[in-house]
Amino acid sequence: MEKQNTYIRELDKMLENAIKRMKIENPNFVIYTASIWTDRLAKVSAISFDSKSNSLQNIDKSNIYNERYYEKYTSEGDFKMAEMFKPNESDRFCNPADFELESFEEFNHDSVPSRWYPTLVKFGNLAFEKIVSELNVDQDNFELGINSNKDWYDKTWNIGNLKV
Repeated sequence: MEKQNTYIRELDKMLENAIKRMKIENPNFVIYTASIWTDRLAKVSAISFDSKSNSLQNIDKSNIYNERYYEKYTSEGDFKMAEMFKPNESDRFCNPADFELESFEEFNHDSVPSRWYPTLVKFGNLAFEKIVSELNVDQDNFELGINSNKDWYDKTWNIGNLKV
């Protein structure tokens, strides 16, 4: 339990530093997507921020790249491979490595608990509220994503779900 508590304190420190820096260094940056991830083996966590324009540019680039492979595999009848190169029809790019402010703030942990993911989910709830209340977010479309063992951008919280 102590490892979980330490991990949460360290994530909170990272978020607080990121919020302070954003207010000073990027006060007019409208956050469309935020990502918090932990690499347990490397004992590192980071928070990244993206704008809507950067997200859309990355989707366009990705779709141009994928289009030729999608057509190739479709024409060959290999629909399983074609599915991997299917065009992205979303308006959100979810690879934190390509966010406009990639790894904006990082934290090097002494250790990360073996059950880090449930703890990161709990922290994600708090982080979402804090980011929405303290930073300049897209009031209609802001989303926070966290990683899991399966994907770098897995569980999400969306501001649209808060509106009634």
